[in-house]
Amino acid sequence: MLILLLSCVKADPQADRRLHAQALETVAADPAAAAALCARIDDPQLHADCVWVSVEALASTDPELAASLCADTPGAGGEECWFLLGEHARDPSACANAGSLADDCRMHVFSDRLNNDLNRDASFGGVEATLEPWVVWAGLNPSDPRPWSALYRQLHARTPTLDPANCAVIADPDLQASCRNTAVAVFHDRLNRARDRGAELCTGALPFPVVMDASLQAELDLRREQELCREDLRRIPSVRQEPTP
Repeated sequence: MLILLLSCVKADPQADRRLHAQALETVAADPAAAAALCARIDDPQLHADCVWVSVEALASTDPELAASLCADTPGAGGEECWFLLGEHARDPSACANAGSLADDCRMHVFSDRLNNDLNRDASFGGVEATLEPWVVWAGLNPSDPRPWSALYRQLHARTPTLDPANCAVIADPDLQASCRNTAVAVFHDRLNRARDRGAELCTGALPFPVVMDASLQAELDLRREQELCREDLRRIPSVRQEPTP
């Protein structure tokens, strides 16, 4: 009878919100205590959100406790939990439990290592052999173009003048193609920033340093035709009409 009565007790939404708020206040100073508060929350969304914050705080100091929290969080909330643990602990093994988010998790872990550990003197054609073990460490396939595109984005960003010809020194033809494709993507990023700042992009030199080759020129011509130089798509400041006296 007691078990039956307890099963009929409804969750207390206000109590869940109080526990959630307490956990958020506690997590910076004592993430383990915050995790204990999370465990008492019945509402699935509040519970998951509470666990995510705790896992972010615990990832670098107590990854085992963080992993136990993720293991006790079901469904999509658990997938997000493992994703956060992998990302914040820089642990690709956690990504294996992230379900539909596993692939994105691996890319985040790889990109984080790339952003933090890539040598400042890394160069086109000279760093690929060093990076391939990083790709494998992250749980990615070396034939996957995405980690290489992330690498070449960094290298293009570090080069004062965007120049697809820098990719010519890369021996592997697939990686060289990835490098050139990434140069095109970076070119579009810079065009977009210049457009958003109101720069003139229809005539004269572009407002950022770039060596134009056939591929970039074709992209620029297409952008000018489809968007950049069309009067009907240009941003026209609104003019407030004053009432006629």
